[in-house]
Amino acid sequence: MAAKKKKKGKELLTLSQVATAYGYSGDYLRRLAEKGRLRARKLGRNWLTTADDMEAFLESRERRGVYKKRIRPRSK
Repeated sequence: MAAKKKKKGKELLTLSQVATAYGYSGDYLRRLAEKGRLRARKLGRNWLTTADDMEAFLESRERRGVYKKRIRPRSK
């Protein structure tokens, strides 16, 4: 059976990983997830989201006019 490939952006990431990549604090992203403003799910004690969901959140902030300058994940 062939292994399924996950599409980039669909891979589940912890909010800590996303916070590091996008320059936000993990606590801020957790509060957004709890309020439903950032699409995320809780697995055990960890919150998980995808890069696509973070991008959607950033775009929604830009549409509303509430945003930092455009932030993208840091290159490794």
